Amino acid sequence: MPDPILSEGSFSIEFQPVGIRLICSEPITLLDAARQAGIQLQNVCGGKGICGKCAIQIIEGESNPPTRSETTFLKGGILKEGERLACETTVHDNVKIFIPPTSLESKQRLQTEGRHDIQEIQSPIHCEPIHLNPPSLTHPIADLRNLLSAQPGMYFENDERIRTALQTIPAVLRNGNWDVYAVCNQNEILNILPEKPAAMLGLAVDVGSTKIACFLMDLPTGKTMAVKGIPNPQIAYGEDIMARLEYALQNDAQAAHLHSIIIEAINEVINSVCHEAKVKPQAIMDFCFVGNTAMHHFFLDLPSKYLASAPFTMMVDQALNIPIDALGIQGMPGSKAYFPAPIAGFVGSDHLAFLLSSGFGDDQHTRLGIDIGTNTEIAIQKGDRIVSCSTASGPAFEGAHIRFGMRAAPGAIEHVRIDPEGNANVDVIGGGEAIGICGSGILDVIAELKQRGILNQRGRLDREHAHVSTDDSNMRIYTLIPPSANQREITISQKDIDQILLAKGAIRSGIAILMDYLKVKDEDIAEVIIAGAFGSYLNPQHAIQIGMLPDLPLHKISAVGNAAGAGAKMMLLSSALRQKGEQLAKQIEHLELNTYPDFDMFFANGIRFS
Repeated sequence: MPDPILSEGSFSIEFQPVGIRLICSEPITLLDAARQAGIQLQNVCGGKGICGKCAIQIIEGESNPPTRSETTFLKGGILKEGERLACETTVHDNVKIFIPPTSLESKQRLQTEGRHDIQEIQSPIHCEPIHLNPPSLTHPIADLRNLLSAQPGMYFENDERIRTALQTIPAVLRNGNWDVYAVCNQNEILNILPEKPAAMLGLAVDVGSTKIACFLMDLPTGKTMAVKGIPNPQIAYGEDIMARLEYALQNDAQAAHLHSIIIEAINEVINSVCHEAKVKPQAIMDFCFVGNTAMHHFFLDLPSKYLASAPFTMMVDQALNIPIDALGIQGMPGSKAYFPAPIAGFVGSDHLAFLLSSGFGDDQHTRLGIDIGTNTEIAIQKGDRIVSCSTASGPAFEGAHIRFGMRAAPGAIEHVRIDPEGNANVDVIGGGEAIGICGSGILDVIAELKQRGILNQRGRLDREHAHVSTDDSNMRIYTLIPPSANQREITISQKDIDQILLAKGAIRSGIAILMDYLKVKDEDIAEVIIAGAFGSYLNPQHAIQIGMLPDLPLHKISAVGNAAGAGAKMMLLSSALRQKGEQLAKQIEHLELNTYPDFDMFFANGIRFS
């Protein structure tokens, strides 16, 4: 019997156990339907059917037959009997869907804090009291001239800003009885208030591909008032940058959507941090946003067509100050958002913020900086030269393309130790049962397997070992956790190992090429600085053992957490550090790895363990 609330030609999709129902009028993939319903399914590949993460079950109703991708995943054990991939499944009639917990985006452990050191707060934002003489019949001075005459040297940016300000200035002057306060950025007037503001706040934001980290700061003191980290909502359209760029290039509406959901997310997090600090969004008078070049372009709604393909041309390479009114961001009217300069290619202002907060350029020491992510940014300083590159390490260290891989969320194995007999002992985030393994745990497994001789120098599992078997597709697997009544089996396959070797090979080859380019030897490196959430939890000894990092003393290696967020806070709170960042951006040389001589040789060497 047809559903009485459905119009003719429409059908419903019911998602369980979340209890959400979507009405559709045209055939649609279940991944797109989930997006429309506000359900975030894991889809590392951006809906291309090649990651196997968006598994669902059709409880009732019909759909298209299984595709070739689904058949492959079924044979490989990634899909269970009866499961489908949401991105490959199209429905056109009433269906009821079950989403297993492993397919839903978990609440990820997000790294928000980093280390930073601001010697002196020099916020460009200040508040000045102004006393005006009221106009009279004998002195009929215009309100704008009266205001500017009372505070010589101060100005509005342009005529449009004057026009906007004049909508409110007459009432403010009279409500303040001609004693008012000018909120200024240096000498530029941003807003006129009838009374002294109770709080003068700023917001520093690291807009990452995976997460958005926000810091609400007190501008006069530099005190952190509230911190909030949320997943980047663009994850629903692909976990890597190229997938999102491809989505944006399909049509203008999709590009506009990637812009709008970032703005919506920023406004939501503004409400959250302001609620925590017990202030209104209008108390935020300054903003600093950092991110990779793609995030920068999506945020500013800039064309990304030429960034998506060689030679990966950015639209702008200078710092920008954009009125928040033009962006649709909450805050004090008249406020501006500061966007530090991106570097080149996909190396953006988040990398600049990382280098600034990590001391690059402060002295002549030789140092290596690595910000590990889907796109890993690497920099080496030698003397007064700083050279950076971006390497497509892929999302394997975030659990993608790994059979039981997941992000660092409750239920993820984060650390592994293997005893001499080959038995694994694991640490699970949240302390409960394991449902998968995250990046730091995957790196531990590879290093421990190698150390115990279960993995040979070529990265192959020893088929003769008691803990190594084969799956239904005859692929070798190491059993990390055996199945039990309350515990699913978790294994590491030869294919998983190959994915990690490719990811670590991309990182190590980037390091090796920069060292070759600058003629730097291992012993020349005074310190290695590792940034990012993954870097905060990895075991550096294991990273050395698998050949991801140079063989250096452990005391030279330090993790700095969210160094990009720390750099954003520094530039928010100090005009001098903004200027320093702009000079640093001009100093950084960008090296394109793919065009470097013998790149293939460096990459092949990077995949190896030694």
